[in-house]
Amino acid sequence: MGMGRDGHRPSEKGHGREGDGGRWGRSTSLTRFRAGPYRSGMGRPWMRRMPTFILGCVLAVATTFGRPGRARAERNDLRLVNLCPTSGGMACPWITQSAASTTVNLSADPEAASRFRSLMSELGVVVAPRLQTPADTLGFAGFQVSAELGMTQISRDKSFWNGVEGVTPSNPAFSRPDAWLTTIGAFVRRGMWYPVPALEWGVGAVNVLQSGMWAIQGYLKVALHEGFHAWTLPSVAVRAGVSQLVGTSQVTLTVGSVDVLVSKAFSLAGTARVEPFVGWDFLFIDARSGVIDGTPGCDAATLQQARPTDPRSGPLAGCPVSQFGTAADLGANFRFPRQDVITRNRVFGGAKLRLAMLFLVAEISVAPAGTSRDQRVATNGARDTSGTQRSASLSAGFDF
Repeated sequence: MGMGRDGHRPSEKGHGREGDGGRWGRSTSLTRFRAGPYRSGMGRPWMRRMPTFILGCVLAVATTFGRPGRARAERNDLRLVNLCPTSGGMACPWITQSAASTTVNLSADPEAASRFRSLMSELGVVVAPRLQTPADTLGFAGFQVSAELGMTQISRDKSFWNGVEGVTPSNPAFSRPDAWLTTIGAFVRRGMWYPVPALEWGVGAVNVLQSGMWAIQGYLKVALHEGFHAWTLPSVAVRAGVSQLVGTSQVTLTVGSVDVLVSKAFSLAGTARVEPFVGWDFLFIDARSGVIDGTPGCDAATLQQARPTDPRSGPLAGCPVSQFGTAADLGANFRFPRQDVITRNRVFGGAKLRLAMLFLVAEISVAPAGTSRDQRVATNGARDTSGTQRSASLSAGFDF
């Protein structure tokens, strides 16, 4: 047994308490426990597995409740056939029903593709990848779990927002969507050092309230300059994200983002830290129409089995009697033409307040009105007529 740093031989019974040298031996530690090198909590196996476990829970909830084909649609679910102007009881100009067939001609309504593009533009901003982080990463051993609440403004009075379940096509002014759509969700974020230092990734899911639609989201952030809080220079980072809408068969909507953000950390009385941040975000919104039933009041399967003497009610209420017993209604299925990617941008700012492991983030953002235009002949040069959208969001959780 070797000598201690103070020249005394430690007791064979272990480290003692100061003042109990006769019983415990001379103390070399302020505690009864043997000193050792510092290890972060992430060194514990259960801590390393926690991000994966939480991520699995978030994605399980999103995929379970985000499946299309539910028995009852909610008021904010998409119903794109409502984009056809039928106010005042007029028939949809897209649809032509004859004794032998049903056809759809979107070119009869030159603004149809523009309404689709504008609706997807504003919905894309609602479900775009979440920001709500300063430029500093969490560190290679850190991770974060959070619950997030967001509200995004929409152009509720514009005709393209007729394309949801809560609007009655024959009287669209009677019931409109809320002026702000609310989303709620959960995220897991994790710091990494490989393949480059100062790397952070995050994944999560948000639900558009009063709908079955969820957005599965993820991002990757690289800090170009971080951690030197005593310097006057701020932290700087770049980030790329993606958001995939699920829970609807009406459209396949994918939103990509690239942003630059700057932040600066300040200490509050030595017990808390606040990090104001600002940034700019560029959005790429890719919307592909799903198969849409142009005659939702006429069920094609029931129509094929119908006899001329059957009553024109229930699933046959929207079917011409001349089509009873035929497969004519299958021609009412259609898709909106494919369009070029919609581009939008946002400016944002906020602050993160951290006290020990607890944190709170508040953020606001503004997305100027859309101006993109489709260049494809099939859409007659569809225009994005979306309005300026403002967003406010809160995030709270734990930094480990």
